[in-house]
Amino acid sequence: MLKGICRVDDALRARDAGVSAISVSNHGGNNPDGTPAPIRVLPSIAAAVGDDVEVLLDSGIRRGSDVVKAVALGAKAVMIGRAYLWGLAAGGQSGVENVLDILRGGIDSALLGLGHSSIHDLTPDDVLVPDGFLRTPGGAAPVTRP
Repeated sequence: MLKGICRVDDALRARDAGVSAISVSNHGGNNPDGTPAPIRVLPSIAAAVGDDVEVLLDSGIRRGSDVVKAVALGAKAVMIGRAYLWGLAAGGQSGVENVLDILRGGIDSALLGLGHSSIHDLTPDDVLVPDGFLRTPGGAAPVTRP
């Protein structure tokens, strides 16, 4: 897995180099301050690499609904960053399990609110994306809707 992808052209170079998975993230490698939030570039990167590369989102996952949004917009999975460490520090193994339970409960609640029983049912239409929100750095044209 190559971490720190936030541009379409970098995602395509990673695919062409044989990388099997990428992490869409603005805090890996040498990304400068001011790089767009990963959720804003996720749809264009996922569309560019298609099924050739597993796309994960790493950045900004704080609750279950964040997981649902990321999967709906093209991520196959998410990385939860420090959340499990907070649980570990607060309560050891049971603290980590509590963090995972909270995330799972949030995922289940978001899916229920959308009328879905599985994350596999999610589509980009399940997420309200404001006009001008999506970005396509290093790509041919801005994405208006995944």
